[in-house]
Amino acid sequence: RKAKRMGLRVDVDRGTERLGKQIRNAEKARVPIMAVVGMKEMESGSLAVRSRKLGDLGSFSIDDLLEELVRADDEAIEMTTIGAIEVKAEEEKSEE
Repeated sequence: RKAKRMGLRVDVDRGTERLGKQIRNAEKARVPIMAVVGMKEMESGSLAVRSRKLGDLGSFSIDDLLEELVRADDEAIEMTTIGAIEVKAEEEKSEE
């Protein structure tokens, strides 16, 4: 609800499929950013974030993620940072 109030499009997949299949379905649907919420994330108040282009981005607070998504949307740029964490570009990841 908070993300929608901030002007972000949000879809929740509450399907019964395995997590891996839900992630694959989102990638096939070209969803740019996915947030996975399981028991661990619910307890910590964080989200496990994945980018379609960059893969696993790690775990972030809900507020930090929403703030960064709004900034990226406002500036019409691809999200490369979340809070103070710089996300490596796809080319840099393939060199490692």
